[in-house]
Amino acid sequence: MKNNIILLMLFGLLIYACDQETIGQQPIENDPPGIITNTKVENIAGGALIMFTPPKDEDFLYTKAVYYRKEGVKSESKASLYADTLKVVGYGDIEEHEVELFAVDRSRNESPGVKVTIKPLEPAIITIANSLEIIEDFGGITSTWVNENEAEISIVIKERTDEEELLPLETFYSKSKSGKFSIYGLDTIPRNFEAYIEDRWQNRSAIKEFVLTPFYETELDKALFSAVELPGDGPNHASWYMSNIWNGTPSPNGYSSLGGQGIWPQSITIDLGVLVRLSRIKVYQRIEKENYIFGEGNLKRFEVWGAETLDLTGNWDSWTLLGDFESIKPSELPFGQISEDDRFVATNGEDFSFLSSNPKVRYIRILVKESWAGGDNFQIMELDIFGDNR
Repeated sequence: MKNNIILLMLFGLLIYACDQETIGQQPIENDPPGIITNTKVENIAGGALIMFTPPKDEDFLYTKAVYYRKEGVKSESKASLYADTLKVVGYGDIEEHEVELFAVDRSRNESPGVKVTIKPLEPAIITIANSLEIIEDFGGITSTWVNENEAEISIVIKERTDEEELLPLETFYSKSKSGKFSIYGLDTIPRNFEAYIEDRWQNRSAIKEFVLTPFYETELDKALFSAVELPGDGPNHASWYMSNIWNGTPSPNGYSSLGGQGIWPQSITIDLGVLVRLSRIKVYQRIEKENYIFGEGNLKRFEVWGAETLDLTGNWDSWTLLGDFESIKPSELPFGQISEDDRFVATNGEDFSFLSSNPKVRYIRILVKESWAGGDNFQIMELDIFGDNR
C-alpha cells in the first residue's frame, strides 16, 4: 500500500512538471546576440518606421523595440528574424521620442540596447480635430470631420452647464474616411459644447469649444399620417402596406413597392395630417438578413417633395422639391461587405435633413431614384418625421 501511494505521488509530480513546462525552446546558453546596426528612421503619423540590420547570430530569433508613448507607459513592438523594419505607433504628439532596439535569441538572451530618436508626424487625433465642425441643427447639433487614413477614433462631445459641470452627451466611434453624426432632443437655448478626438491609445486632441443654439423641432404624431394614392405612384406590393411605415416599429415588415413591372422611378405619397416645416426624416432599413444592410430595396438615392394642398391629378408641377438625398454607407466598403458602423446606422435609422428655408407642407411625396440593390422596387421599414409644426 505504501509503495502504491509513493508511486501515485511520483506520477502526480510528473504530470505537474509537464503542465508547468514552458512552451518553446528552453534557454541553452547565456551569450547575448549581436546588437542591431544600421538604423534608419522614417517618421509617420503618430509613430515611425525603423529600418535596421539584425545580427548574424545563428540563434537570433527576433528584434524588439521598447518605447514610452506616454510617461510611465511602457510599450513593445517586435519583428521576426526575417524582418528589417519595425513599426512603432500610438504617439499623440509631434515631439522627439527615444526608442531602444534589442536583438533576442532563442535562449531569450537580449543584446545591449541601441537607441534611436523618432519625431512622429502629426497624429490622427490632431489632424481629425482640425477638421471637426459642429453646427446648429433642428433639435440639436450635427458634427462632421475628415479621417483620411481611417484611424480608429472616437469623437467625444460634452456640455458645460451654467454651474461649470461637464455632462457627457455622446461618444461616437468610427474609422470611416469622412464622418457625420447628430445629437437630437436638445432644447432651443444657447448651450456650451466641448469636443475632442480620442484614439485607441487614450491620446486626446485639444478641446474645441462651441456655443450653439439648436433650432426648434418635434417629432410628428404618426397617428395623424395616412396613405394617399395619386396617379403615377406605386405600384404597391400586395401585403407590405404603406401604413407599415408609421406603425411604430421597423420590423417585422414595412412598405414595399412592386418590382418586376419595369416601372422606375417609383413614388409614394403621405398625408402628414398637419402643416409643418420639415427639419429631417429618419429612414430605417430592411435588415433582417445581413446582406440586406445597405442592400436589397433599401433607399440609396431619393427625393422628397412637399405641398400644402393636394393636387389629385398627381402632376409634379404642383409639388416643391424639399430635398435630394443619397444614403451614404459609412464604411464605403464594396457592395455586400458590412462594417459595425454600417450595421449601427441601418439599425438606428439614417437621418436626412431639410433646409430651414423650405415652405411649410402637409403632404410629402417620396420619389425613389435608386435602391442599393439597383432593382425596380424599394422598401422602407419605418419613417420618423420631424419638424416645426407651431
